[in-house]
Amino acid sequence: MLYGKACVCQYDGTAYSGWQRQKNGISIQERLEFALKEIYGRFIKIAGSGRTDAGVHSLGQVFSFKSEICRPNSALIYGVNAFLPEDIAVIDALDVTLDFHAGKSLKSKTYLYKIINQSLPAPLHVNRAWWIKKHIDVDLLNEFLAKFEGVHDFESFCVRKTKKENTIRKINFIKVGRVGNEVHIEINASGFLHNMVRIMVGTAINGLIKGLKPTTITEIINKKDRRFAGVTAPAGGLYQKETFYSLNSASGLEGIPARFRP
Repeated sequence: MLYGKACVCQYDGTAYSGWQRQKNGISIQERLEFALKEIYGRFIKIAGSGRTDAGVHSLGQVFSFKSEICRPNSALIYGVNAFLPEDIAVIDALDVTLDFHAGKSLKSKTYLYKIINQSLPAPLHVNRAWWIKKHIDVDLLNEFLAKFEGVHDFESFCVRKTKKENTIRKINFIKVGRVGNEVHIEINASGFLHNMVRIMVGTAINGLIKGLKPTTITEIINKKDRRFAGVTAPAGGLYQKETFYSLNSASGLEGIPARFRP
């Protein structure tokens, strides 16, 4: 008999090659699968709610797996964490039906981008946020980023060499706010292209600093060419914040905590 599990984890991605297991570096997935093997006694393949890039962090990455062994959720959490490095931790675990898939069953997910906006360097935020000296007008930045909301072809906002055939995505919402010297940008969609959020943020900041108009974003979208967009914002400022699942989905999502629902 198989049992389905879903877990929520947090991690500092600074030392890793990204979420997905790969040949040229240690990944978050590899560390988690190693820890699961230690407590289950066999290799456990996991599926994640997203593939964060090297240096990107997570506040609420969901992953799922199946096993012939049923372990209590509390024992699973403490057991896995005992075999994880201190920059990765499982913070929640729950039972799910076998057709639940952390990636394929999601309704949407939110990324958070952090900017430290002050004239002096911020050494304690290195690899945690993008340091920008010039004052950011949050209301104006919101006007730039609002141009991304809705359904668009984001060919200008993805890595060209890894571009998917279908570059059309729907941005459900974008929120911009200031917390002291930090500017927080939240972007929610059902799916993202490679480096899409970082290029969107970099392009909006570029337009703001250069004194361009927010309508420039629409012009760049219509170009469908990465060369017209701005810089790719640093990986260290990006966090996968949370993932949302719908109870109306065909997948069995009973037990998904309320904070991960719409």
